Amino acid sequence: LLENLNFLEFSLRTRSFWLKFSVDIVDIYSSMKSKWSLFGAVVGGGLLGASPFISWIAFGEPNSFATKKVAELVLKQDYETWKSGDKRPHRIILLRHGQTHGYSHTCDCQVAGLKVCALKPDIERPLTEEGKLQSLQAGVALKRIIGDESVTFFASPYNSCKQTFAYVAGSFQNKNACQYVEDPRLRNQDFGDWHLRQAPEKMEEFKRQAERVGKFYYRWPEGESATDVYDRTSSFMETLYRKWKQTDRPDNYVIITHSIVIQTFLMRWFHWDVGTFNRLQKFKNGQLAVMEKQANGSYKLVTPLPCKPPIPDGVKILAQNPQRTASKKKPLNQEKALYSLE
Repeated sequence: LLENLNFLEFSLRTRSFWLKFSVDIVDIYSSMKSKWSLFGAVVGGGLLGASPFISWIAFGEPNSFATKKVAELVLKQDYETWKSGDKRPHRIILLRHGQTHGYSHTCDCQVAGLKVCALKPDIERPLTEEGKLQSLQAGVALKRIIGDESVTFFASPYNSCKQTFAYVAGSFQNKNACQYVEDPRLRNQDFGDWHLRQAPEKMEEFKRQAERVGKFYYRWPEGESATDVYDRTSSFMETLYRKWKQTDRPDNYVIITHSIVIQTFLMRWFHWDVGTFNRLQKFKNGQLAVMEKQANGSYKLVTPLPCKPPIPDGVKILAQNPQRTASKKKPLNQEKALYSLE
């Protein structure tokens, strides 16, 4: 029925074209003020207008030779459009920023029981010296992975992520040629501003509440839940899909962001359930998560995933990768160095 309706629509459109053409003929011949000329124009226009229906009757049902040829041309055109426009990148690489000031292990100075640098808003906290070193190491690893291929960087607006990009880009010869896009959807989870007004013991109480409710659903007071981060991460992925259809698309995308964003990105991409998310552990500062495109167009995570067993779908076990285990050019430990900072 659908095929018949589609063919009928095509016939009606063709008929409307020929009818318009016939009306033009009638206008021309009517100016000649000849009855026979006018009669000929009307008959000719009617035959031309009915030509699609005549061809339908002559060739038979829509599965006829003519209809199949038209369908093949349409499918070929759609395929060529997809082939030229929707090209997926070779890799999607997620990178957690370097170590940041403002936490118990980075600051010993206290005022009224609170860390001094913890009083500074999260978005303004800079990298520590260790964080700068981690960013430099991540840049070296990225350069080994990407090589001379094109790359676009996306980064969270947090100062820690922007500084991480600055140190990472130093590993690329033409630093100014590195495309850089700052996207607020990649920001860290908002835990609210209550911790600036209350004692640190309150944090432990909220953490216990989060354990009872579940870390994916628990909403921090005046802040966000992991589900909120999941939603804006999904919105960011839609932006990536649209960029893949551009003619100047790069071969690699590097996303410099926070651990919770990396976790929700992988969860959304590989369709992991909430139970899998709850088993995920924090990514280390400067740790890479490399997603490589496979022969069938899908992606596999080829780096170690900080997750309690069982390992979820979408993770490629290095020991089962013949390109790395059976390679005679490079042993496994050297190949692993391409994808980790260990």
